[in-house]
Amino acid sequence: MTHSMTGFGQSQSNTDSSTLVIEIRSVNHRHLEISMRLPEALAALEVHLRNRIKQSLSRGKIDVHIRLQHSDKKPQSTGINEGHLELILARLRHIQNAGGDLVSPASAAEIMRLEGIIEHQTIDLTTLGATVQTTFETALEQLQASRAGEGLALKKTVLSRVTDITAQLEQIKTVFPMAKQGFEDRLRNKLAELSVEIDEQRLAQEIILFTQKADIDEELDRLEVHLREMRAILETAGPCGRKLDFLMQELNREANTIASKSIHTEITKASVEIKVLIEQMREQIQNIE
Repeated sequence: MTHSMTGFGQSQSNTDSSTLVIEIRSVNHRHLEISMRLPEALAALEVHLRNRIKQSLSRGKIDVHIRLQHSDKKPQSTGINEGHLELILARLRHIQNAGGDLVSPASAAEIMRLEGIIEHQTIDLTTLGATVQTTFETALEQLQASRAGEGLALKKTVLSRVTDITAQLEQIKTVFPMAKQGFEDRLRNKLAELSVEIDEQRLAQEIILFTQKADIDEELDRLEVHLREMRAILETAGPCGRKLDFLMQELNREANTIASKSIHTEITKASVEIKVLIEQMREQIQNIE
């Protein structure tokens, strides 16, 4: 199945003491790039969560945001680190004695705000870790479903452009024989206007030489092969964006060659339209995983 690199997944879990919210966003990127924002208390789980993303996704810029909000109904218990407080007070007294009146005394509120004075409740990672992993899996599944849904829309768009290009190729195949005949007719008319005796053998040689230079059968055949390959790739499972991007280069090369060899305005118009369709496909394929 074709997957987009753009998607969003969210999941939430509630406990007696906290609310856990996990959001995962992804956009297109040449490689897999993961950015995670999570509470410091859950930092030990980051490696596992990153590995789960790597196992599930192959390309895209992935942003993971994990929020842990403690319930007001059951606030965290706190305490004072007595040992650290004594150390801070001793240092403050030393500074006060050394500075005298030049140093204003610190208030209790200022001391309480110092790092390490207040001891917060330690989070039980054994219980919360399981909740985080379950919630994360749900968000990841939503992300994958979102990417799959958009991938289906991208697939339909690309296949529609493939059909349009095929129609333009058929138009070129119809026009090309008439263009060759038109060249021969114009050459004969020009020679007739100049009252020059026509050497049929020499004329045939000129027509053959012209036809060889203007021949686009190989380019048309390669374009058709590439288009069939695109259809096959879009029907296969797994990431296919890189393969399709490579085929865009090949399609564009063949279209440029046809335009450079054009001997008829209709062929020129068709080759330009093919290049426009290829560019439209390229824009869509940039977002396919």
